[in-house]
Amino acid sequence: MEERRDQPPDAVTRPPVIVSGARLSPLQQAWSRYVAHTTRCDHCRDVDRGRCETSERLYVEYQAHDEAAYRGVAGS
Repeated sequence: MEERRDQPPDAVTRPPVIVSGARLSPLQQAWSRYVAHTTRCDHCRDVDRGRCETSERLYVEYQAHDEAAYRGVAGS
């Protein structure tokens, strides 16, 4: 007796890579630098080590860009 077999799944295809000339805003770039550092830095990832100076500096830089963006939107 011959049993019906399921069709093999379709091959996985990836969506095409879209190249763009767009850039992130300075605020987004600052946040990206902060997140990239804190997720890769052994010092930042270990809560028992205390504060990381680089992380603190990057966060202050992000806050400065945030304030500048807010002032630009608020018009003051």
